Amino acid sequence: MPKIELISRDESFEIGDEECAFTLRRLDPDVIAESRRRHTSRRETEDGRPASVSGLRSPVIDVDEREVDKDILDYIILGWRGVLGLDGADAPCNRDAKWRLPGVVKAQILVAAQTVNREGALEADLKNLKPSSGTPGPAGGSTSAG
Repeated sequence: MPKIELISRDESFEIGDEECAFTLRRLDPDVIAESRRRHTSRRETEDGRPASVSGLRSPVIDVDEREVDKDILDYIILGWRGVLGLDGADAPCNRDAKWRLPGVVKAQILVAAQTVNREGALEADLKNLKPSSGTPGPAGGSTSAG
């Protein structure tokens, strides 16, 4: 088994090619926990009492997974080149634009952030990072059929 290296918030790496590339950092588990904490709320029933599940009185806990996903992408993606806006110009690398990446690209970025080793080598192969067409993905963008 190869040696395992701990995740550092200071490290970054690049994936892609000369035409389109992303500067990323590995996903820190504390970032996920903090985001989930920020986007978790308690919901009460209409009469003001905590919602009941199977006769037990307990509040319903809601986590806004969409906002958690946005936080994670915003944390992981440090920069990019070759990403174009709707007007054909270079897109700014900001929270909103990161969320508007095609779904297949976002999925590949998440895989990279979880599988890259400290030297920047991927522990799992990624598909080409160029956006592909397909059906709308659950988190925006599109998914590839194959």
